[in-house]
Amino acid sequence: MKNINEIFNKNVNFNKNKPLFWYKKNSDWVSMSWSEASSEKKKLTQILKTLKIKKGDKVSIIAPNSPRWCIADLSIMSLGGITVPGYTTSNEDELLYLLNHSESKIAFVSSDILSKIEKVFKKLLFLKHIICVDELNKKFKKFNVINYEDLLKKFDFKKIVLSNKFQEVDKNDLACIIYTSGTSARPKGVMLTHGSIIENIKGAKKFVDEIEGSNHKFVSILPLSHAYEHTGGFLLPILIGGEIYFSNNREQLISDLQFAKPTLMVAVPRLYDVLYKRILNNIKSKGIITKSLFFKTLKIGEKKYKKEKLSLFNKILDSFLDQIIRKKIKQIFGGNLIAFISGGAALNFNSGIFFTSLGIKILQGYGQTECSPIISVNPINKIKLSTVGIPIKNHDIKLSKSGEILVKGPSLMKGYWKDKKSTNKTIKNGWLHTGDLGKIDEDKYISIVGRKNEMIVNTGGENISPVPLEELLTSYEDIEQVMIYGHGKPYLVALIHSSLNIKDIKNIISEINSKLSIEKKIRNFYSVEKPFTIETLELTPTLKMKRKVIEKKYEKQIRAMYK
Repeated sequence: MKNINEIFNKNVNFNKNKPLFWYKKNSDWVSMSWSEASSEKKKLTQILKTLKIKKGDKVSIIAPNSPRWCIADLSIMSLGGITVPGYTTSNEDELLYLLNHSESKIAFVSSDILSKIEKVFKKLLFLKHIICVDELNKKFKKFNVINYEDLLKKFDFKKIVLSNKFQEVDKNDLACIIYTSGTSARPKGVMLTHGSIIENIKGAKKFVDEIEGSNHKFVSILPLSHAYEHTGGFLLPILIGGEIYFSNNREQLISDLQFAKPTLMVAVPRLYDVLYKRILNNIKSKGIITKSLFFKTLKIGEKKYKKEKLSLFNKILDSFLDQIIRKKIKQIFGGNLIAFISGGAALNFNSGIFFTSLGIKILQGYGQTECSPIISVNPINKIKLSTVGIPIKNHDIKLSKSGEILVKGPSLMKGYWKDKKSTNKTIKNGWLHTGDLGKIDEDKYISIVGRKNEMIVNTGGENISPVPLEELLTSYEDIEQVMIYGHGKPYLVALIHSSLNIKDIKNIISEINSKLSIEKKIRNFYSVEKPFTIETLELTPTLKMKRKVIEKKYEKQIRAMYK
């Protein structure tokens, strides 16, 4: 297969009337078959052609996940165009940068993005057309907006013969430019080719093939503008002939899962942490027998994960708990869930062992946008929860002298768009320098130790990774967010967002400190009233902390902790 559309067209022939996409229309779930999606893709491709989109042109998509997002992506690539995804949480300045830097000629946007574009419209240098993918809620004086649905209705397709033929697209041609949600500087545009993405989904498919069943259903909750969701939640299901359910409301996630009955779910650890804490809180309100059986399930499940020998009584009890506890927990997620797939950040071990003990496996993986993005995954038959798994097929991993993870293989990016200097710094002699520090065990399983540029070096010269300490604190169910600070300082301090009172937080810190070496002990903390959010620019769209932003915002409070 030379390009992504060849994979899609091949599977259209296999699946035809089988549902591909599920989405909500007036609160009711409706489906779109493979054939229907293909027909709409062909039409949209012809429309883009009349709008003068040709090979190498950039087209942005800045909208919530939907079938239209995916169809637009496939249509752009059919003409040899390059998709430039953007986050709906972006502010005006970020949108202006994305559209100008990428030189996007057309933008597919949701109606709420239009008011942001209106504020910067005069500064847009390349944009020719704006297509709104949902209902327009007002008229815009500064620019003309084309409605997606009207385009399909009014366009005269009778004059054009619709076919599966598309622009000759080679595996070395660019498929998309995905802008990394940088935690400090301007985001960089990662150039991914058709070949790099195809190699990536083929590598991921090998792990999926080991999972029982063939008719896999996915629930899409991460933004498609994220390389992890674009590859793992959209293009991988396209390759294996899966079904995709779009859930765009976190508050309705549980009811969406119960309708979709997914077999696999791709998400970031933050979601699993939330679900873990929500289930625990719910159990606390149950009767003494239910609580006792639930915690016994966790205890036996952990023993099984650690391959500890079970007594005959515990073996019998475990079978009983499968029906009484594990089956009911699985029903919360629709009843058919085989595994969660976790990536984008480090998985909290407590969340991992919790779901594993309840019969839902978590396949923790690791990736970077610069590698299309999947680098490694835990195979379902040999999970090591404290690791991010083994490399995908045809990819090599090694550690530099400083312990940095280096990756080589066909999924590596072509480079950063209009940034050769950064490209040369990141890829040296064919090896991607990830910026992550890690370890590799005898079975080739990778563990992430920390981020190279986030390492804290205290006044004593000790190197301390803040992430494991932050995870220790957030493993307590009422501690929501933590940022550890201490670079160039004599000791560590923490910014903590929690519903607990100061005394309870102090007790937790004392408990944690009793198990830590002197340099890792947390000597002081400040209770942050409001959570770190994307809207306040303290988190990236992928929920990573912008440490410099948070440090600046709480500069006075941090300074006071060292007095």
